[in-house]
Amino acid sequence: MIVTPLAHGLDLLKSDLVRSPGVHASDIYGDFYRRLDPKRYDFSARDADPDEEPLLMVLGSAWEHHFEKLLTLNGINAYRPTELLSPEGIAYSPDLIIFNGVTRLGEIKLTSMALDDCPTEVSNNLPPKFDKYLCQIKLYLHWLEMVDAWLAVLSIRQPWRPELRLFDLTFTPRELIDNHRMLMAHARHEGMLP
Repeated sequence: MIVTPLAHGLDLLKSDLVRSPGVHASDIYGDFYRRLDPKRYDFSARDADPDEEPLLMVLGSAWEHHFEKLLTLNGINAYRPTELLSPEGIAYSPDLIIFNGVTRLGEIKLTSMALDDCPTEVSNNLPPKFDKYLCQIKLYLHWLEMVDAWLAVLSIRQPWRPELRLFDLTFTPRELIDNHRMLMAHARHEGMLP
């Protein structure tokens, strides 16, 4: 046998999804968190393989699409909306809108973070490592004029023992307004918005 390693040469981010031009919500909260904690959120500031980020995005997208189908097959009325536009003209793309009892925003995440410090009973918070997820969810909720969300997190911290956790989230209008104001101020300060 002869084994010859090959460079794959594949564009891992090639997709049939069309992203509109202009500012996207992920540009704003992504930049906010890169500035807040570059060691964690800025791949260029870390000692990381440049191929790592696209691979993580591919795995996350594959999980989102599979999980969306699982929800439907399990009788949960959920759909993936097309790209939406905020009143400020910012594009955003929620993973799901869920219509089971209470209409909720749904976000699906794949992570290498451990979940052992997550609540297993009703609580008023998630660990700080989830702050970026919550920031994104609160921004989308504000624009959708909703207060309820659902977060599905699959941890592959231990790939031989993946762990799935689901959380219903309900925010106060004040939490959503404060988050929106903070992110819009950041976007204006960084020249993303007029």
